[in-house]
Amino acid sequence: MTDETISILSISTRGYKRLIAVSDIHGELDLFKRLLKKVDFCDDDILVLLGDFYLKGSQVLACFDFVMELKKLPNVFVLRGNCDWLRDDFLNDDQWAWLESLPFIIESEDFIFVHAGLEDKPLDEQDLKYCLTQYAFLEVYDGKPFEKWLMVGHWPTDNLQHEVPNHNPIICEEKRIICIDGGNVIRHDGQLNAFMVELDDETTVCIDKFSWDWVDKFPVTTAERGQEGCRGTLNITWNDRFIEILEDGSGGEFSLVRHIESGKVIEMPMEKIWWDDYGRAIGGNFATDHWLAVNEGDEIAVVAEYSDRIFAKKNGEAGWIRF
Repeated sequence: MTDETISILSISTRGYKRLIAVSDIHGELDLFKRLLKKVDFCDDDILVLLGDFYLKGSQVLACFDFVMELKKLPNVFVLRGNCDWLRDDFLNDDQWAWLESLPFIIESEDFIFVHAGLEDKPLDEQDLKYCLTQYAFLEVYDGKPFEKWLMVGHWPTDNLQHEVPNHNPIICEEKRIICIDGGNVIRHDGQLNAFMVELDDETTVCIDKFSWDWVDKFPVTTAERGQEGCRGTLNITWNDRFIEILEDGSGGEFSLVRHIESGKVIEMPMEKIWWDDYGRAIGGNFATDHWLAVNEGDEIAVVAEYSDRIFAKKNGEAGWIRF
């Protein structure tokens, strides 16, 4: 990491009809374009990108160039994330200079935008590493509520859901924090979120003016029959990812595992069990006992198919559906 100082950009949202915020595009240019089209981004909107816009995905350089061009618009603002901090060999000098010109914090009349999180102290006294890399910020922050709404990306919202997997934005009124990273690229069932705020010069921004939409890569179908569903008791997230394998499935698709942190036992796909460098088993994606409630004809996104069930998403919520 470098010894760069915190750069803060002040902007005004006055005169615009909507604020649209997107984080962690991770080089998925086609998804990003689909999202902008889906939410009808136009000149009346102000768009803020919360960092990590080009690395990890399938269209890294194309996404970088697109965002560079997009930022030429007077209503588009981009800040840097942890993946935008260190220089990459494939960036030329002009691209790197442009990247270095981006701020780490953006502040408007009603919002503060940062990639990962802020400490409970003035903006110009923030620690750069904390701003870019703090994990599980919503859970670990114990300072006073922010005076302005603080919007962050970096940590997929699914990693903050310990019972029912859900990739939609999280709004915490108590702390005045909004988490918008839908786990695009990072989570196998992730999505790219757009968080939107209706703007009104006459009134203070309030929660009833918040909304969101999303796109993902999964094929959409309709449920052939309904199921009552069963609310999950466990969604294994990154911070508590270690498991013990009780039954390996004997060549089948699923294993019975015990979650080390909670002691709960669930089935999970064998293909989604990983091992770290120390030989410890990790429950990665689809590590949940949540069964989606669906009605016949409901629109669902099919993430993965197995012999007797699918892993699917409905309105950002993920879980199992029986055939």
